[in-house]
Amino acid sequence: MSSSPADPRPTRRTRIVCISDTHNCTVKLPKGDVLIHAGDLTNQGSLSELTKAIQWLEKADFEAKIVIAGNHDKALDTALSSKSSLPLAISPEARCFHDQSLPNPKECLSLFETHGPSITYLRHESAVINLTDSKGPRTKFKVLGSPGTPGLGDKWAFGYERSVYDPNYVSRERQEARAITDLGVKPDGNEDKTADKIWSSIPSDTDILITHTPPYGHCDLGVVRGSDGLSETGEVGEKKTEKDRHLGCYSLLQRLSVVRPRLHVCGHVHRARGAERVQWPPPSPHTLDRGEDISSDAEGGWTESGTGKWMDPSPDPKSAKISLVDLTGRGRGEGSRRLDWDDAEVSDAAGERGKGRERRREGRKETCVVNCAILASNYPHAGGKKFHKPVVVDLELPVCEEGDRGVEKV
Repeated sequence: MSSSPADPRPTRRTRIVCISDTHNCTVKLPKGDVLIHAGDLTNQGSLSELTKAIQWLEKADFEAKIVIAGNHDKALDTALSSKSSLPLAISPEARCFHDQSLPNPKECLSLFETHGPSITYLRHESAVINLTDSKGPRTKFKVLGSPGTPGLGDKWAFGYERSVYDPNYVSRERQEARAITDLGVKPDGNEDKTADKIWSSIPSDTDILITHTPPYGHCDLGVVRGSDGLSETGEVGEKKTEKDRHLGCYSLLQRLSVVRPRLHVCGHVHRARGAERVQWPPPSPHTLDRGEDISSDAEGGWTESGTGKWMDPSPDPKSAKISLVDLTGRGRGEGSRRLDWDDAEVSDAAGERGKGRERRREGRKETCVVNCAILASNYPHAGGKKFHKPVVVDLELPVCEEGDRGVEKV
């Protein structure tokens, strides 16, 4: 998927429409080549809600449609569904919100075959997307999609434990103590779901990363609503704090600084909808050769060298104009410049392996992070539900080669 410095791979503009956190709502989608949904298709995670959401996405006219689940999409979490005989709530609020039996996960997953055959559903999986339609851009990219969201217990789907280096870290013992106090049930099934283990497996050649949670410090400012983190008093609980703070995942940020994908699409924190262009510093030698161990990233305090915020040229939800992030350099306005990203292919022959990785990383200087949450308000939606517009991203992607065909899961 890459090219040598002497013979760069040609690229073409590809239009990507990004949405997340629709929560049973259907919105008008602008035209594009690729549709990405970054999770929370449903509200209560029921089979009927999921069916309607998939049928809506199936009707959307895009050459490729890529979907991941979110913490509300409990019907798609096989770990939770397999324990459906357990109480679904860790708090009285959750009992009211999710007071139902989870459907069979196999039946839910089969919905993508029966009602959404044109949809590529990813659960911490990678795929190579080849846009081969003669009327389209005929480009290709490698994508990883993951539904993981910080937080333990059975209240939400696809939860995992934060790293101890995460500013929002809460020890497992304290979370379990809270659960036992509320319900007399000790959370289980999350023993191997730690942040470092999950995000260390993101392939280094990922072009587009899709996660439900945002990375720490980027498009993640919001208030704690009880599903994850601490209250202002330092206790685990359901109390909402009105003070904005970064709710994203620190381990995800560290892996992002190593992989440096072109585009990172996320959601989860509704009020943090927007986009940021993150510039990365030159990598050090140990960054290139540590493989899947990202604990050293956290210890070393890996940070970006700069951040540029995107200003939505058309923020009014009633406006017919699109909310465009132009990374091709053809547009105008804040954030409309070509993405500083070049993944040069370098020989991995014996004796050149470490050098090859270094040269390849030096070409990746920037990542655009997009939080594309559609629902602008949170439960109980005081004054009625409010909505954001889809975020449209124009991105230069490599042109397909002869023999490339459709979607290839890897």
